[in-house]
Amino acid sequence: MNFLSFITEAASEEKLKHLEHAEDHVINAGDKGFAHAFHNLQDVHSHLHGKHNSTKITTKYDGSPSIVFGHHPETGKFFVATKSAFNKDPKINYSHKDIETNHGNTPGLATKLKHALKHLPKISPGKGVYQGDLMHSGAKSKDNPEGDVESHSGKFHFKPNTISYSTKHKTEEGKKIEHSKIGIAVHTSYEGKHFDSMKAKYAPDLSHFKKHPDVHNIDTQDDVHHAKMTPEQHDTYTKHIHAATKTFNDTPKEAHKAIEGHQEHLKTYINSTVRDNTTPSTKGYNEHLKQKHLKEIGKVKTEKAINQKKENMNNDIGHVEKNKDHFSSILKMHHHLEQAKNQLVHSLSAKPKFDHHIGGVATKPEGYVVVRNNRPTKLVNRAEFSRANFLRNAK
Repeated sequence: MNFLSFITEAASEEKLKHLEHAEDHVINAGDKGFAHAFHNLQDVHSHLHGKHNSTKITTKYDGSPSIVFGHHPETGKFFVATKSAFNKDPKINYSHKDIETNHGNTPGLATKLKHALKHLPKISPGKGVYQGDLMHSGAKSKDNPEGDVESHSGKFHFKPNTISYSTKHKTEEGKKIEHSKIGIAVHTSYEGKHFDSMKAKYAPDLSHFKKHPDVHNIDTQDDVHHAKMTPEQHDTYTKHIHAATKTFNDTPKEAHKAIEGHQEHLKTYINSTVRDNTTPSTKGYNEHLKQKHLKEIGKVKTEKAINQKKENMNNDIGHVEKNKDHFSSILKMHHHLEQAKNQLVHSLSAKPKFDHHIGGVATKPEGYVVVRNNRPTKLVNRAEFSRANFLRNAK
């Protein structure tokens, strides 16, 4: 099935701000997007069958906030920051005073950044900029009053975001947590002489990081040697990847042009079906568009503005109806790619490093990040984790 290898895939992202689901690539980038999704899934499938390749697989940790840290390439000074480090007006923190100035209006965040500024230099190499998810503030003790790791029932527990993580005291990770004062999962490095032009390197080698008992540095690179697909998972994966490929071959290139201008709306609609536990369809998408436009119409008062927005609505809905076969084909490809991906996620999740819970209910890891040609793609079972996250944010 490597017949797609001739298709050139898009260049790597420069800064990590948002990860895309594998199946969304076909919506974002047409035939090239399908090729990238296909090869991502096939490479992971090969890993799971003991056929290794250059594509890397990392565990996606549900930490908060995302921390950018290291030695500034221009000043050489150690700093910490949020993802705002990559904004046009970056907020770089070299001291507690900087943190108060930049983030004092958000006390919880400021406390975490101060904690990171104090402890991350203990493991950071002498140069380089990195990004990772803050997972915890260590076990609470007299010398670590900011600790948020709980200890009970023979396990350590911490909840940085939606997922609660647990591990027994005597496990490798438990021993690291016991004396730690901060926990972080590093997933990206940045290279370059000037901060604003640095390039991201995903799933980097962190063997040059120092070790220190105060810092629980969680290795994100997943060891897939323990993960294998069951025959049933393999058969289901094969059925859906073949169906996705057949739909791709049967779909004219005009279909990808037909959805231009609708990509973000389509993804928003698909997210709504995850929340509602419904199946995406062209009919459902048109109803989604209608409701979106009706909200916009309700915001204006003049007859001219109302008529203009009604015309926009009719044009949008009419375009989808005229090209409903094209929209249906894209959604069908999306569906089969997602179902194939879910089998890979189930296989990778068989023996996780931590126990995971959402609202007290046992669940699987959030998902995985696949890095192919230095392009990161997330593999998340949306019906499980994404839906739980949507519902949590809606409360």
